[in-house]
Amino acid sequence: MKATLRGAKELQSELERRLGKRKMQKITDYALTKGGGVVASIIARDMRSFAGTGKSFKSTTVSKPETVGGVREVKIHWNSNVPGERYRIIHLNEYGHFDRSGKWVNTAGKGVIENAMRKGRETYFATIKSELARRV
Repeated sequence: MKATLRGAKELQSELERRLGKRKMQKITDYALTKGGGVVASIIARDMRSFAGTGKSFKSTTVSKPETVGGVREVKIHWNSNVPGERYRIIHLNEYGHFDRSGKWVNTAGKGVIENAMRKGRETYFATIKSELARRV
């Protein structure tokens, strides 16, 4: 069987026609979770540079795939099962904050997550591409 495809939309519709929508979504979800896990591990590794108790990098997790605006996506977040609501502390470490006297504090972890996301971008897409190629 021969098929001529010109773009991503045509490729996606052809794969859905051959494999079925449900199976393609399952393959895509697996690839997204795998790619998100790779980026989450890069973020957790980089967060160790300013770790105190280690709760922040230990609670870094990847959400289940979900559809937002017609696009499947995963989110990297900090597990709320760890006491102390880590997301607030993560935000303060990532962007800096004012202390009680009104002085700006540049934390040791300022910009670590953003830099890790930049570093992990190519790895993320390579992981997704390889997982899709392996499963399709």
